[in-house]
Amino acid sequence: MERDNRNAVDDGRTGARLGLMLAGGGGITVADMAGLAARAEEAGCAGVYLAEAWRSGFVALAAMAGRTERISLGPYVLNAHARTPMIAGMSAVDLDELSGGRLVLGVGSGNRVTNESYQGVPVTRPLRKMREYVELLRLVTSAGRGDRVDYAGEVHRMSGWRCQVDPVRDSVPIVLAATSPRMTRLAAAVADGIGLGSLQSAEYAARIAAECRAAAVREDFTVLMAALVAVDSDTERAREAARAAVVNLYAGKPHPHYDALLRRQGYERVAEEVDGAVRRGDLAAARRAVTDEVVDRLTVAGTPRECARRLREYSDVDEILLVNVGGMRYEAGPADRDARRALLASYEPLLELAAAV
Repeated sequence: MERDNRNAVDDGRTGARLGLMLAGGGGITVADMAGLAARAEEAGCAGVYLAEAWRSGFVALAAMAGRTERISLGPYVLNAHARTPMIAGMSAVDLDELSGGRLVLGVGSGNRVTNESYQGVPVTRPLRKMREYVELLRLVTSAGRGDRVDYAGEVHRMSGWRCQVDPVRDSVPIVLAATSPRMTRLAAAVADGIGLGSLQSAEYAARIAAECRAAAVREDFTVLMAALVAVDSDTERAREAARAAVVNLYAGKPHPHYDALLRRQGYERVAEEVDGAVRRGDLAAARRAVTDEVVDRLTVAGTPRECARRLREYSDVDEILLVNVGGMRYEAGPADRDARRALLASYEPLLELAAAV
């Protein structure tokens, strides 16, 4: 793909790298996702990431590794309640080998809906769990053939395991998903980077990024964030799609982390009204409750030129993961070929944007 810079904005700043985020819903296949990864590499994306929500965290990434050569690949993020550190670590070493050392291992504690309702796994002591999980993951992924790993924590333990393969790298970079202040501090203390999630203003993301880098114990600490992106030749249609995407964070599969982020950035009333309308089943009212300011500051919505300009505002972030609002499928939709084709086509404007910025 030839790069078309007609929609790029040159404001003198070095912009963040752009990655593509896949949700895996809406009937999209593993082959489809591998094809999108190849298209993302052609478009100049730095990485492709897969949410462990409707698809497993590693299998589709392995297919993507076979269709790409340069881009980073990783789960954004792996649910730490779904796998032991040993199994997660061994899988990470395998995928890093398969991809030629391109894995970025995103991990997080999930949320109560995913853990308790979907998996029947209680959430207890998440800060202690994630500290030990990252520490143990690092031991497993950096172990060489014959090395023994022993670990005795308060939540996780491992004894007598010996590695049977030499990893392709000394270590796999581990990114910890964090939205709360305490988890953010933990990411700086134990991880190689932080995954900020979405619904963040450029100013808020810049402040959190600066705090993490100042406190980080590892060099080259990386700050990633996901951005809800709606690209359309019609600005108002894009903005309405962004409003629906915000509501989707409450409806279908609630994400309490994002409710907290709205409130932390001064949008308590929006959070209250959206939550109340969703609980009543009035999604139209919920969309109306998402103010213009929330769309303008916490999402990326508009024409290609307008979206390019917005992305440039996040210059303090190392990599922005473009979340296709047209690909957010929390409820099962029509299981027909046309619906799947429409879903795949909805990624094209994001890929064109990535090529232009």
